Parts: sequence; structure tokens; C-alpha cells
Amino acid sequence: MSSIGQLIKQFCLQTIQSMKLTSLMEGEVVSAPPELKVKLKGNDKLIIPKELLVVAEHLTKEYKRELKVETKGKADLQGGMPSVTLTPIPSPISHTHAATALSVSAGDFSLKQGEAKMEYASELKAGDKVMVISFEGGQKFFIMDRIVSYAKGE
Repeated sequence: MSSIGQLIKQFCLQTIQSMKLTSLMEGEVVSAPPELKVKLKGNDKLIIPKELLVVAEHLTKEYKRELKVETKGKADLQGGMPSVTLTPIPSPISHTHAATALSVSAGDFSLKQGEAKMEYASELKAGDKVMVISFEGGQKFFIMDRIVSYAKGE
């Protein structure tokens, strides 16, 4: 016969297991979309197929964001870079993307204030390290973002 303490412990463990808690894991893309597959760090044999993966929108092909363009002064292409401010239209998640260059071809150039769209070429590729969240009791996996490590050998 079990003691009351063992019964309580067993009940608690069953309750926790049935809660289907999420967990954060590091993974690596082994096959790029559209046949996306990911392996989890420490388990090279388990390959998660596309049917069980959910991907953050910003990691998909041709991800686009709407921007508000504000110009200041005249754009003098002979004397250097024009002053341009790109402000993302409000998003529930605040973040910044720094522009390091503005490419303009020869000929007339005009930049009008208003709304614009920016396309990111940030689709997942084989070899990308990613942060994965398991949910629905490990039956689905959400690819949250790419990750990098500054540690040697990783």
C-alpha cells in the first residue's frame, strides 16, 4: 500500500505532464523551405518535419513590412548620401533594422514622403541556427528566430 505522500507526488507529476508546458530549444535547419526540416541540438537523430513546424513570419520568403518615409532637405547625390528616415508602421513588437547603405542608380532620383514597403530576403537556409519552442505537448514546434553564438567552436 502506498503512503499518502507518494500518492500526492504521483498526482502532482501526472498533473504537470498533462499541462503540456512549452520548452525552449536550440535547433538547426537541415532542409530549407519549402521542404523545411529542423534537428534539435543534442538529438541528431530526431528530424522535425515541416508538418510539425510553425515559422515566425519574418523568417519566410519575401517577408514585407510597411514603412513611413520622411525626407529632410534636398537629396544631393553628388555630395554624398541623402538624409532619409524610415520608420516602421506600428507593430506589436518593437525592434529596429539599421540601414547601412542606400543604392541609387544613375539618372533622375526622387524620394517622396509617404508610405513604402520594404522586402526582407531572410528565408531560412540549411545550416541556420534557430530558437525553437515546443508546444502542444511536443506535438508542434515554433521557430522563433535565428540565433548566433559568440562562443568559440559553435
